[in-house]
Order: sequence, then C-alpha cells, then structure tokens
Amino acid sequence: MALGPLELIVLSFPMARLNDGVRTTLDRLHGAPGVRVVDVLVVRTDAAGGACGVELSELPGLAGDPLDLARMATGLITETDIDEVGELVDERTDALAVLVEHLWVNDLASEVASTDGTVLALMHIPNALAAVGGP
Repeated sequence: MALGPLELIVLSFPMARLNDGVRTTLDRLHGAPGVRVVDVLVVRTDAAGGACGVELSELPGLAGDPLDLARMATGLITETDIDEVGELVDERTDALAVLVEHLWVNDLASEVASTDGTVLALMHIPNALAAVGGP
C-alpha cells in the first residue's frame, strides 16, 4: 500500500507526564477526515544520549484499551527517526513522535494531475513562524 505524503510531528513534555488528554486527542485524530495517524511513539533518552522508542501501551498509568494503544505503534517510525528525535530532548524530557499521512494532498494532487499538473513541493512552516507571519 502506497503512503504519503507523510509528516513526522514531534512534541516534547516533561518525562513521564503524558496524560490521557493526549490519548484522547490521538483517538479523535484517527477518525478525522483528510489526515491519518500512521504511527505513534514516545522517544526517551538516557544520560549518555542513547534514545529508545516506547509504545503508548507500555506507559504506566495511561488509560485506554492496551490493544488500541498498541495498534498506534506500527513500526513506521524507524530507529534513525528515533535517534534524530532523541537529539532534540534530554534525559528529563520525553518526545511524542506522531507520523501522519496527509490524505487530502493525494485527493488534491489527483485533481491537479488531471490538468497535466504535478505536486512541486511539500513545505512545513513551524507554528512559531506562522504566528509572526513568517520571514
């Protein structure tokens, strides 16, 4: 099955502070039109800088059906991704890595292709830049 375009979104939070609101939001995103959550992992590092991925189903105290939580981790976030995300946090901070597929882009690209057009680029503008109007 072809996927894409995909975007890895990384959010940080104090270690072991992930709450049920995050799980609820991820559940809601699973049913949202135009976007599909294809993988979710928590990335943790140790004092030496080693990074590892932790599935939501492995986090103590996170409510929800363990099977549903386990299904959120599909293995599409690679070890290379985990290492790169691990460089963004320290041993006191965890990162939530969410891989999403932008389904709506495929629909729009099909329509553009019908006019002999093509997708030229996919660019991401971080929220901080968008808030001030960009460069």
